Amino acid sequence: MRIDPSSSGWATQVPTATRVHALGGLVFATPWTPPAYMKSNNSLVNGGKLLTNYYGAYTQHLLDFANYMSGKGAPLYAISLQNEPDWHPDYESADWSGSDFVNYLVSQGSKFGSLKVIVGESVGFNFSITDPVLNNATANQATSIVAGHLYGAVPRDYALARSKGKQIWMTEHYTDNTDGNAWPSALGVASELHASMAANFNAYIWWYIRRSYGLISENGAVSKRGYAMSQFARFVRPGSVRVGATEPPYSDVSVTAYRTPDNKLVVVAVNTGTGHQRLDLTLPSGTATQFAKYSTSSTLNVGFGGNYSVVNGKTSLYVDPQSVATLVGN
Repeated sequence: MRIDPSSSGWATQVPTATRVHALGGLVFATPWTPPAYMKSNNSLVNGGKLLTNYYGAYTQHLLDFANYMSGKGAPLYAISLQNEPDWHPDYESADWSGSDFVNYLVSQGSKFGSLKVIVGESVGFNFSITDPVLNNATANQATSIVAGHLYGAVPRDYALARSKGKQIWMTEHYTDNTDGNAWPSALGVASELHASMAANFNAYIWWYIRRSYGLISENGAVSKRGYAMSQFARFVRPGSVRVGATEPPYSDVSVTAYRTPDNKLVVVAVNTGTGHQRLDLTLPSGTATQFAKYSTSSTLNVGFGGNYSVVNGKTSLYVDPQSVATLVGN
């Protein structure tokens, strides 16, 4: 959620944040700009840098917000330092370079205590924004999560962040502004989610959840995009670990596999082609005795597609055209 530069606007976020917390979700917050008086351009818009003499005041501003939300029953899991630091539009924004993040964290990083700090959130997941942080011992130690957006970009493995033990989050994107129920456009969510997981991301966060193009439509109904995301989110729960999976021999089918906290094997297959595609699964001994299949397509919304027995470590099934299928081992 956005951190209003004025504390007078913080109450707006409370109902949604407390509802998310009550449902077991994680709440994190991102400022789009520091208060104007802390910036080089004395404005909330058109970029402008955080002045170094206000580093401490800005830290207190962020911590005050975190404490406020905690007091309202919605403690933050993490807090970001800046949304899209490399984008300076005529709405709330600020300009941070990689060296700016380093200088700030060297000075202020220890003050966040146990609250996880998110760094990055560049428009196109620009590694040059976060590489300097990861390569500075003090700034790196103060950072828990490296994040980015996917506007004009595709998911890429961030080997440096992984080597430093960081969580890697995609914290904002929407694939396009067509209706959330348009198919196969909505299948693009599943394709991008697959690519993000294959790139070793730990989280994928959609932009506005409730919009005509969102995961939930304006009337509150789950859209096709929402069902496409749920093929991952419903079955690949927090704490799951992605495991190795050989891609099928089709250019239009992508597969990832996961071991869940309750030791189930979950396989997600995205078929962007116009024909049925057969999946032949070969599993390590004792992995599963059968799989339940659930699919979202132009006609299905996480529809149950039957159980498939595993015999001698093997099973076969078909993935419907232009669909995403999730296979849940017993």
